[in-house]
Amino acid sequence: MVKKIEFESYKEMPIRPMTLGSMMWNLTGSWRNVRPLYDFKTSPCILGCPTNENIQRYIYLVTEGRYEEAWKTIIESNPMPAVTGRVCFHPCMTKCTRKDYDEAVDINAIERSLGDMGLENGGWMEKSKAVKKEKVAVAGSGPAGLSCAFYLARQGYPVTLFERDKALGGVLRWGIPEYRLSNELLDRVIKQILDSGPVEVKAGVSVGTDVSMDQLEKKYDAVFLGLGLMSSRGLGMDGEDEDGIEPGLDFLRKVNSGERVDPGAKVVVVGGGNTAMDVARCALRAGSEVTVAYRRTRNEMPAIAEEIEEAEKEGVAFHFLAAPKELVRRGGKLVRVIFQKMELGEPDDSGRRRPVPVEGETIEMEVDRLFTAIGEQADLEGIESTVETDWDLIKTSDETGATSNPKIFAGGDVVTGAASVVEAIAAGRKAAERIGRMFAGEPEPEVEEPKTVGIEDMNTDYFTRSKRNLVPRISASEAKTGFSEIKTGYTREQLASEAERCFSCGVCNFCDNCWVYCPDVAIARHEDEYEFLYDYCKGCLICVFECPCNAISIREEGK
Repeated sequence: MVKKIEFESYKEMPIRPMTLGSMMWNLTGSWRNVRPLYDFKTSPCILGCPTNENIQRYIYLVTEGRYEEAWKTIIESNPMPAVTGRVCFHPCMTKCTRKDYDEAVDINAIERSLGDMGLENGGWMEKSKAVKKEKVAVAGSGPAGLSCAFYLARQGYPVTLFERDKALGGVLRWGIPEYRLSNELLDRVIKQILDSGPVEVKAGVSVGTDVSMDQLEKKYDAVFLGLGLMSSRGLGMDGEDEDGIEPGLDFLRKVNSGERVDPGAKVVVVGGGNTAMDVARCALRAGSEVTVAYRRTRNEMPAIAEEIEEAEKEGVAFHFLAAPKELVRRGGKLVRVIFQKMELGEPDDSGRRRPVPVEGETIEMEVDRLFTAIGEQADLEGIESTVETDWDLIKTSDETGATSNPKIFAGGDVVTGAASVVEAIAAGRKAAERIGRMFAGEPEPEVEEPKTVGIEDMNTDYFTRSKRNLVPRISASEAKTGFSEIKTGYTREQLASEAERCFSCGVCNFCDNCWVYCPDVAIARHEDEYEFLYDYCKGCLICVFECPCNAISIREEGK
């Protein structure tokens, strides 16, 4: 038994030896054969994003409540987060490491919240002035053209933006229904972009016809073509130019311009892309019974999966492995469509299995209106003679939009074919950067292979499992009765909660683990970074193993 000794006062306590110095003189760093180093990687979500937004950075800033900085981080690579936060197919989320742990972070919803904050806080957008002598013409005010104009203006180049329609926006205005992207919000986004720098608008002017490419080349030092795809492709069937058949894009333009439409009681939409989904859901809101007919299966549909699911919830029917074969009319009016039954054969150039007819098997559908949504094509009248083209698209040598004409650049759907809004935005920005380097006489930068991480590289012991914060929305029954925006966006509390779910893959999130766990006090903690004090680091690598984000790497001494 240990005897307990009690003292009546501190004066009775025995004297103990104590040092007032430190062990900092003892440089033990020479003991190690490996050293840790802060080695930040590229988060996988960034590689998944066509615009390469610094997603990890802006989500971290959200967790700190630094919303303006977060918004400005997005704007460095995407000038319209309020738009992409609503209509992007969010490939970043398919790369999110957290999806291999529980559920991917809803990056798209976070981006939308920040985009809306940027519109509400007009002072966040920095204004640029024309400080450069070179002038640039941008043709097309869709996502590619707006993006290119924005980033050229930010560099100080005066830009003239040509648009053949009276209203700006291109596919954003005429091709996306208001239940996904309202015209009111789009107008605010466009105004913010135009007000941010020296951009002059010439609406109602078609490049190639109203103003020739020769005129533009003489007046401007560079030209960017972001014309998009303006017309639907035909079915190649007899009678498709007659009453009862309508291009899907034409129908969407009517709807988005506020025109009253009456497609009829029974509608069939031919196609499987996003345009087909938009046409189907708009026809449903006009009171029609709608069926989408697609020649492959659901697995091969190019439409965003979420858009297909939304259409199903609202009541759109789907008929797969069916291709239109014959149009049946009575008294000049379309009454029935005969579809050829298909089956999947070998993969084609797209990587999808090719649909082939099943001989002798057809399907008939009663139809009042058939909408075509099997792809779009460009109108290159007055342009094809100035740049090299292929299959009615403009050819470019690389992702910066350089064409066969050294003064002309192009990007977006007019180069790639039907793609996405975010890919067009990326193309516009990259072209603007290339044009700026051309004017400055700078070489193209060398691109380093990025280092990234996966779930196997993370220390998941520090993360608790949590479900994604669902984005508030109106009900499917309410949605199909009108064009109110379906998703209403995160509250501030939901935004903060979802941002906290981010793993910050490969990048330090200042959790203090390395600093706290280092047994040799070999890490200095500064205001916004940590520093290894190698004079005292013995190379135990505890910091490496306890870093949740894999932001610390190992290097052999002498290498």
